[in-house]
Amino acid sequence: MTVYSPPPDKPEERACLVGVKLPGATYEQEKENLQELGQLASTAGAEVVETIIQQRTRVDGATYIGKGKIEDIERLVQDKGLNLVVFDDDLSPAQARNIENLVKVNVIDRTELILDIFSRRARTRQAKLQVEIAQLNYALPRLKRLWDHLSRQAGGIGTRGPGETQLEVDRRRVRERILFLKKELEKISKRVGERRKNRKDVFNATIVGYTNAGKSTLLNRLSGAGVLESGQLFSTLDSISRKVGLPDGEEFVLTDTVGFIRKLPTHLVASFRATLIDVAEADLLLHLVDVSSPLFEDRILIVNDVLGKVLKESGGQGKTLKIPTIVVFNKTDRETGKKAVAAALKSYPASASISAAKGDGIDTLLGMIKGQIDRNRVKARVELPVSDGRTIAFIESSARILERTVEEETIRFVLITDKKDIGKIEKAGNVRVTILPHDPNGI
Repeated sequence: MTVYSPPPDKPEERACLVGVKLPGATYEQEKENLQELGQLASTAGAEVVETIIQQRTRVDGATYIGKGKIEDIERLVQDKGLNLVVFDDDLSPAQARNIENLVKVNVIDRTELILDIFSRRARTRQAKLQVEIAQLNYALPRLKRLWDHLSRQAGGIGTRGPGETQLEVDRRRVRERILFLKKELEKISKRVGERRKNRKDVFNATIVGYTNAGKSTLLNRLSGAGVLESGQLFSTLDSISRKVGLPDGEEFVLTDTVGFIRKLPTHLVASFRATLIDVAEADLLLHLVDVSSPLFEDRILIVNDVLGKVLKESGGQGKTLKIPTIVVFNKTDRETGKKAVAAALKSYPASASISAAKGDGIDTLLGMIKGQIDRNRVKARVELPVSDGRTIAFIESSARILERTVEEETIRFVLITDKKDIGKIEKAGNVRVTILPHDPNGI
């Protein structure tokens, strides 16, 4: 058998992508799906040589696409020197094993590819722990593939092969490792939570969206953060927060989060709960959408679905947190974006259109954020003893003071402040708070 050795100037991985068109889907949708899978493969460092779409009424339990099509792939592997086959959907351990036995090269599915990219992109200790937990959860039911050849060395009723014994040991070690990593992640999450508390008194806006929608570009545009901007998928795994100044001198905190994607593995979302907590604790979500993509409406639904799961888990007892959201259509400088944005704005009232790369529409977006900050505030009259220096200091540092008068032992403020700060003031002790009518556009 001839072993294929790729030329030194070529990527080490030469891949064939495989998708399945089932009833209810169109070829156009499956082509877009494989195009995205190709982007994932390229991000992981592979060269996509072939793509195959197999039409079926249902998936094959043994080989997912049927033995005949697998034999076609085996011939492609030999003829074109391929050494990787990537399926767009998750394979069961048995399916992956059966396909590998036939094509005799490495076979992975979409989840395994995403996990590989995450492991390459993880930079911080928190991200690395989250990725390893997700990888181990994915690998746990697939360990049998590694030991099947040993378990066949002994068999029959009442006997156990050494492979099965080793499999049990490996499973126990993996579970122990997952438990250890979760404890380490919890320690880091507590430290991150303490730092997050320092931002509680500032309005927090968080950018969410499909991967490669331009979230890092928007963060850089608004804050000058200098965060890596990349055309590749999942360029950001860790939450990044920066202060942004408004034209009136006011500031808010803007956070960029990990991007979402179609068929994002469930256990990956669970592992990244520590990172996605920034979403649950935001005062405002900026749902960034690449309007130049022909599938942008599908991607909005995908992001909303993942957000719903994240917020429901954070709400506790089955409740879903409701956070004000502005849909922001990005990449309007592209020709396809220009054509699609007018209809998109009609479908999503109170949305915004921008080009984060060019700076178009940024002032309008900042005005919408400012409006949300103002709606998050109340106007109040606050009376308290002049001896309560601690509460007075808090009021003067956190609120916009409109009037301040002192009469004997009482100090009276007329102020505008965040709704959450009014609660803190009311709990301070001998304080009288009266809510006043407030027009955010006036006083």
